[in-house]
Formats: sequence, structure tokens, C-alpha cells
Amino acid sequence: MDNYYLKLKKFVGTILLVSLVAMVISILQKDRLPGKEEILDELYNEPLQTELSMAPFTIGKRGVNYLIKPLYNYELYGMVVTYHHSYVWWDTEHKDDFINTKDICVIWGDNISSEVYKKMKFSSGSWTCYYDFPSGLSCAEAAKFKGTCLSNNHVLLADDRLNRLIMNAERGDQIYIKGYLVSYTQEKWGSFERRSSLSRKDNLCEVIYVADFKILKKANYFWRLLYKISKYMFILCIILLALMHYKDPRYSV
Repeated sequence: MDNYYLKLKKFVGTILLVSLVAMVISILQKDRLPGKEEILDELYNEPLQTELSMAPFTIGKRGVNYLIKPLYNYELYGMVVTYHHSYVWWDTEHKDDFINTKDICVIWGDNISSEVYKKMKFSSGSWTCYYDFPSGLSCAEAAKFKGTCLSNNHVLLADDRLNRLIMNAERGDQIYIKGYLVSYTQEKWGSFERRSSLSRKDNLCEVIYVADFKILKKANYFWRLLYKISKYMFILCIILLALMHYKDPRYSV
């Protein structure tokens, strides 16, 4: 019996080590931004903004009514470089906003063709998409990046199916968004109104009421799958080793 437990513990320990190594490697790879050769042709298109004549409308979410004022039709193809989930515990600024569930920062066009994005760092805050040029990057390389080919999009959703799709969008994914650039408010805000940018040439964010959303191409599918499998295997092995130690006959009375 003792020999059986030793062999079993050794086997589980080996799986634990392998899953740990696989998890570390996949963490380093799962958020890699794809190269230009992996980019779909549509992502070289500029966002399409067209005139709209549409009356304001009201939607309800979690007992709160929102007044949505459509400003323009809007379509966007882009690659996700960073994102922010509004429901994270430290984001207190979105606590009363139940339709802006996620912010998605994307690039397109010249920022993809130049491939300068692969040398940059991107991150998200509660309201903002940040980008940074690492030390050592030449001025000529940094100049290839165009702020007019990046946007941080506050996406508004009332549809649960679309919400699930958007929540599944990750770094490196190539996406399509169709909807309306809007301004909106809700009962608790009084006279305050959040309003979308209407130009890609300013530093403001787009506020999009989403009518359609697609993930056109997932990035790093293998590495993300490996990360999930190795993470759960690692946790399972920890639990098994703890149980085996507790049940080990050498320590029983």
C-alpha cells in the first residue's frame, strides 16, 4: 500500500509540474498580438460613420432606465489591443452604469500595416486606453503609430447574447462592431450626459450602442486553450496531493 501511494503521489506531482510549466508558457503566449500576415483585409478599412435620423429611445437594465440619443450610424473593424471589464471590483466609477459593461480599445489601418503595434505596450483604465513606446524604440519607429487609427470604445448593450460575445473578445482578436454613436444618460445622473466622440482625430472615446458584434478571428486559440487546461489541471493536482497526504496510511493511527 505504501508503495502504491508513493507511486501515485509521484505521478500526480509530475502532472503538477508539467501543468505549471505549460501554464507559465501559455500565459506568456496567450495575449500575443498577431502579425500583419494574420490580419484580415477588412481591418485596413477606416471606421464608417454616416448620417442618422433616429429618435431617442429608452432601455431598462437592472431596474434603471437609460435614455439613448443616437447621433450617427457607425461600423468598425479592428484588432483588440487592450480592454477593460467595468464590473471588476476596483472600478467604482461604473457601479451605477449597467449597460457599459466593457471598453474595447482597437487599432486598424496604418497602425496594422506598419506593425509598430508589435513593439508597443497597451493597457486600459476605467475610462482610457493607454499606449506606450518602450525605451530603445527609435523616433522614426514611434512616428509610424497614428492616433487616428486607434479608438477606445465604450460599448453599451441591452442584449444578453451580444453581451456574451463582447465579453469573450480578448487581446489580439479581430472584431466587427456595428451600431450607433450615442449620448446617453440615466435617472440617477441628473443633468449629466455621456457623449461619444464624433471624430477619430481627437483624444476622446467613442460611445457605441451595439446593434451587431462579431469576433471575426480569434487570436492564440491554442495557447488560450492550453492555459485553461493547465490551470485546472494544476488546481486539481494541488487538491489531489492534499487529499492523498491526508489519507496517506503512513500517517493514519
